[in-house]
Amino acid sequence: MLSNALDPTNAQPISSQPIRFEVAFAPGGGADVVARIIADQMSSSLGQTVVVENRPGAAGVIAARQVTGAGPETPSVLVASNPLLINQIIRPDTDFEIAKELIPVASVAPQPIVIVCNPKLPVNSLKELMDLARTRDLNYGTTGTGSLSHLAVAYLLMSQPGIKMQHIPFTGASPALTAVMAGQVEVGSSTVPPALPLIKAGKLKALAVASAERSAMLPDVPTFAQAGFPPLPAPAWTGFFVSAKTPRAMALQISGMILKAAAQPEAQAKFAQLGFEPKSYGLDEFSRQLAGELQIWTEVVKKLNLVRGQ
Repeated sequence: MLSNALDPTNAQPISSQPIRFEVAFAPGGGADVVARIIADQMSSSLGQTVVVENRPGAAGVIAARQVTGAGPETPSVLVASNPLLINQIIRPDTDFEIAKELIPVASVAPQPIVIVCNPKLPVNSLKELMDLARTRDLNYGTTGTGSLSHLAVAYLLMSQPGIKMQHIPFTGASPALTAVMAGQVEVGSSTVPPALPLIKAGKLKALAVASAERSAMLPDVPTFAQAGFPPLPAPAWTGFFVSAKTPRAMALQISGMILKAAAQPEAQAKFAQLGFEPKSYGLDEFSRQLAGELQIWTEVVKKLNLVRGQ
């Protein structure tokens, strides 16, 4: 049975049954790493057993359907990221809207996007990259069409008339970054965590981070704004969602437990070490963030002519 102690700051277990985290991506990705850190802390520090399941595909919709279809006897939480929101703009025919089917309960450990290049490319800044792109054809690899790593570069190029760079989508950060290191593409865009060890090893050159502040793990790398370019209007987030059928009081309690888990010193240390920003946002703030991002990305996606399936 679910606990009746519905204070969102209450650290008591929510359910005598394990909570299921349905992760919308394969093991090893950013959302999966965050989910497992939170699950470990909920279990070890807060006494709530959590089972993590990976259900990749359809930009998160497969995992989302698992959560929305679960019965009340099996508390389920979707763990997803920006593609879940962006996909409903790009593919309106998927018949899935976050606002109608899910409640966003928490956002944990945002990940800055970093623009990288092959070390042999004769540029050392974002401005030098744009100048080079005016003189020769360049291509850039991302984690997929419509991903935040794709939109980060596309948004940047929107402010640079006359520059065209060929987009090469990959199936994830690892193959995209591997292609940059191998010289198959000159430039790459990824969240910081998978790129960080490659940058530190000198296998990739970091040019700028698309965040409001410099990454603590890449203190010498300027932001878009510091490099003289428009800042990316939204970060890469890992969000936790419950079914829209969940009572608000229960959603608040789940939110509170996730935030408590994220605030544990061990979790904070792991996030920082891996290149995540050790920040968290609760139900109301995350909901407002998503509403704002929906407007922003709808405009960007339409300008880029990425809408499909209409």
